[in-house]
Amino acid sequence: MSFFLLPFLGPFGYLLVGYSNFKRRKRPRPEPQKKLPEAGFVMRSIRGEIPASFAPTAHLVENLTGFPPMAGNKIRFFEGQESIYQALTQAILEAQQTIYLEYYIFRSDSVGIHFRDLLIKKAKEGLKVKLLVDHVGSFSLNKRFILPLQQAGVEFAFFGSLTIKRPWGFQLRNHRKLAVIDGAIAFMGSQNICSDYKLWRLRKLDWVDNQFHIQGPGVAQLESVFLEDWDFTTGQKIPSTPLKPDPLFPGTSILQLLPTGPDEHEHALEAILMALIHSAQERITLLTPYFVPTESIAISLESAARRGVKVDILLPRKSDHWLVDAASKSWYWELLKNGISIYETPAAFLHNKQVTVDSRVTLIGSANMDERSFRLNFECSALIYDSEMGQVLQDAFNQRLAQATAVQLHSFESLNLLARIRNGLFKLISPLL
Repeated sequence: MSFFLLPFLGPFGYLLVGYSNFKRRKRPRPEPQKKLPEAGFVMRSIRGEIPASFAPTAHLVENLTGFPPMAGNKIRFFEGQESIYQALTQAILEAQQTIYLEYYIFRSDSVGIHFRDLLIKKAKEGLKVKLLVDHVGSFSLNKRFILPLQQAGVEFAFFGSLTIKRPWGFQLRNHRKLAVIDGAIAFMGSQNICSDYKLWRLRKLDWVDNQFHIQGPGVAQLESVFLEDWDFTTGQKIPSTPLKPDPLFPGTSILQLLPTGPDEHEHALEAILMALIHSAQERITLLTPYFVPTESIAISLESAARRGVKVDILLPRKSDHWLVDAASKSWYWELLKNGISIYETPAAFLHNKQVTVDSRVTLIGSANMDERSFRLNFECSALIYDSEMGQVLQDAFNQRLAQATAVQLHSFESLNLLARIRNGLFKLISPLL
């Protein structure tokens, strides 16, 4: 409407918030049973080892992203900033060859300086160190912070640098959070590099993130995502680290990487999440800091609840974006009346992004449950097919659920006309949040 009603401001506004085309070089699609040259190993699809109800989802992910499910991964989960930063610090200190870091937010606060100094130390030891950050999320980084990195030999780059030629650049953000060390271990999840959680503690609230540590073939998948982003940003083609042969894979978890973004198949993340929801037979648990679903995702969740699947959504009562909170609540009435249970926790800001289905499959990573993650952001998530790990995450979810407050349907049925109009307006602008 603004495009047509505001002849001058409309087109300019469209460039800023409506333009989502993003052309970039594609990584070679690692098709099943074919050798991926950069990684130096055969990326074999093992869909036959996945429970039958989830095999169609695995097939869909493989077709949309090019990454098949791969067995032999050893996965450890970390929750809470101290444990996450401690594990990452140890991994960097023990690195022998390469350190690749890619984060949406990397701030020049106490945490950022700590990791900057670690990278400087390892670069001076002769390691190849690369740091890639999003220009919007890490806009506060200045030359005073970056120059010591570069002087020590750390290669630094901004993804999606903001320029006059790309006025829509601030919309297309690299929201990925990952680290790959020596091509042998990797981290990914919801954690940025900053000390925001300390500010929330001053308000007597916990900021909760999660991260998982990977050993096995999933590391090669994650490294290829980093190298593609690095190539696109800098033009430098870096060979992948050769992977050890199958017999030496250290774990039993099946992992399938989901790199999504405006350069991939349109609505890929949304389609994958819908397929996962449709595969549920018993229970779906959803944990996210920002819940602004698309109509398709909302209908999928409602359909699951109406066919007898227990659907539980756990959200923070207050996030760090009040406008998103308001847009989120605009969906409550529709979901509650269709049998979905919604809970809010007042004691913490849950920044985790996690969906568990039937305690057997978990979708976890950097993607929020909102339009921006579905359509605009570059995200990196993973499907973990592991019933033991799924049950651990399900138990942790249940513990948080016991401390949360259930949202009641009657509280929304009694809203006055003004409140309903307000909620409708928030829902209308939710794709821009």
